[in-house]
Amino acid sequence: MKIILRRIEQILQRFFEFKEKQMLQEQAALQPDEWLDSLQVMELLNISPRTFYRLAKVSNWITKQIGARKYYLKSSILASQ
Repeated sequence: MKIILRRIEQILQRFFEFKEKQMLQEQAALQPDEWLDSLQVMELLNISPRTFYRLAKVSNWITKQIGARKYYLKSSILASQ
């Protein structure tokens, strides 16, 4: 019985190590193209909501909309500054 439990434990450990490596690779791939919502952009630029919406209108920020929320590409925001 102990041998079976040890074998299951080894399989689970390999599975979790694989998943952890996979998550780290996905994070590394997503790092350059980070998408921010409006609050994160305001915190990043340290600006008020009114200034944010004015800049969002006139700037060429790359956006994507998911449902009712709009997200802004961080690299496009930093490039316009």
